[in-house]
Amino acid sequence: MAKSKKQLREQHAAREAAQVTNARLETCNDAYTSGAFSYLRFLVHLLAAAQFCYGIYYYLFKLHWPQGLHEEEELKTRWGGKFKYLTFLDVIVQAIYHSVALLNDIFGNNTVTLAPKSCLRQMRDYIFATFAFPIAHNVCISFWVIYLWDRELIFPAALDAIFPSWLNHVVHTNVALLAIMDLFTCFRRYPSRLAGITGNVAFMLLYIIWVNIVRYFSGQWVYPLLEVLPVPLRCLMFGGLVGLSLACYLLGEFINHIVWAPEFKLLKQKQIKQD
Repeated sequence: MAKSKKQLREQHAAREAAQVTNARLETCNDAYTSGAFSYLRFLVHLLAAAQFCYGIYYYLFKLHWPQGLHEEEELKTRWGGKFKYLTFLDVIVQAIYHSVALLNDIFGNNTVTLAPKSCLRQMRDYIFATFAFPIAHNVCISFWVIYLWDRELIFPAALDAIFPSWLNHVVHTNVALLAIMDLFTCFRRYPSRLAGITGNVAFMLLYIIWVNIVRYFSGQWVYPLLEVLPVPLRCLMFGGLVGLSLACYLLGEFINHIVWAPEFKLLKQKQIKQD
């Protein structure tokens, strides 16, 4: 049976709309995967990976406690070492994330798509959404809030002679700033809410368990603030740590959808037309 003129017009209009959507996506991908934008993304990942890897090296091998400061030998051998600090674990997460992102820039792909096939791309997007962005902002916010309230509870003034200011900003400030820069330069589809939140909350709960293990074996809490808090407030602080991390996850997801809203709209239009 021959199609009516109305049906032919509708099919023609649909084809034209699909062609326009595809052309806009191709233009978007050309601008996003080549030229100045791709160089900026590569530079962010390169500088971030180098900075955090050097920060880990300096943190582990170049920080030396001066003689007589808080029983130097006891501080060096205390159970858990530097790995008991969320700050240090976060720098490791950031170094891993930006290294994976850098490898993806070189060997993977950065095309605007809802279903990336590259394993590097999938790993990059999940690590950023679940760990890198929320933990970086958790560390940055919680550290500077407590620092401004009473620095002796989290970063005593005596540490100024040991811990250089540039390293302090690398591990407590730059982690968040570079995560924001990455969010604006890398298109990504966030994982399902269940997968992302489960991974994020699991990480924080494991860290809280780790803090209590360190307390059990060393006899001291990781942070001076925990020493002065009564048990109910200590539990509240641990709950707040998980809650802040979850809030940072949702914030990252929200900002990602706002920043990349035009691209998501084009991809959804293309998907609807294909269906």
